[in-house]
Amino acid sequence: MPSISVILPVYNVAPYLEACLDSLILQTYQDFEVIAVNDGSLDESLMILEEYTTKISNLTIITQENRGLSAARNKGLKRAVGTFIYFLDSDDLLAPETFEICMELANRYTLDIVKFDAKPFSDDGCTMANSYDSSHILQEGKVYSQREWLQIQQKHYNSPVWLYIVRAEVIRKHQLHFVEGLLHEDEIFTPQLFTKATRMMYVAQVFFKRRYRSGSIMQNNIYQNKCSYTSKHMVIGLLEEERCRAVTNEARAFLKYRRNELYMDSRGYDQVLQEEMSIIPRLEKYYLNLLYFIRSWRKEWQK
Repeated sequence: MPSISVILPVYNVAPYLEACLDSLILQTYQDFEVIAVNDGSLDESLMILEEYTTKISNLTIITQENRGLSAARNKGLKRAVGTFIYFLDSDDLLAPETFEICMELANRYTLDIVKFDAKPFSDDGCTMANSYDSSHILQEGKVYSQREWLQIQQKHYNSPVWLYIVRAEVIRKHQLHFVEGLLHEDEIFTPQLFTKATRMMYVAQVFFKRRYRSGSIMQNNIYQNKCSYTSKHMVIGLLEEERCRAVTNEARAFLKYRRNELYMDSRGYDQVLQEEMSIIPRLEKYYLNLLYFIRSWRKEWQK
């Protein structure tokens, strides 16, 4: 049984896929399997994957009709047998020492989650702000309890699952999966994960390089995108449901915090896209709307 199952959704990423797969080949720790889910690609992505079966000995290819990122990750989860799970996006890159360092720490301290940093880059070479650096808020080498972790996440939070190597038992025990049909699927999966895991650690190293492709939904103005707004709306409801099920005060507080942050973010979408949200009590919405306008005013004033 491999130590890590790398779940790799693939959809029309032929120009970038080889670089991503090469970053796996270059890992200094090789006890992992790769489950590549070809999600109905129409380009040469499947052909590239098949070519790499001779270079990556433990590469499994699953092909399905296009069903989206969440469905592809869920399909990979069903096939994964590793002790740990890592979700890698097929147009991004990993540093060679990522798995070696993370697994050494995970095994030594019996961790549920190992978090590391990332750095964004774009196809056109533009300089981008980095919101994936946690070194100013998290302490490297410290084993965080769930209570400590959830409290500090209210100061600096990253939702993308590719920042975390996760013990598979946490996912299986709590039957965690990605909600299909969402653009912002990590916004519900990661909070669920945080409120189920018990031992976390942070590595203050940039192990992940996040590619922003021109023309992608997330690269363009999502605040004018109806599907993005609808997804945020759905996630807010799912976070509230999760909050009602939570068993600790820290979990309830964190889930409420994430619900409120996404609600305020949703207020930034074009007015024609917005719908009435009955999920949040009216008095809370008055307060959050006021807080949103104060934040917006400060942002404009600081320009």
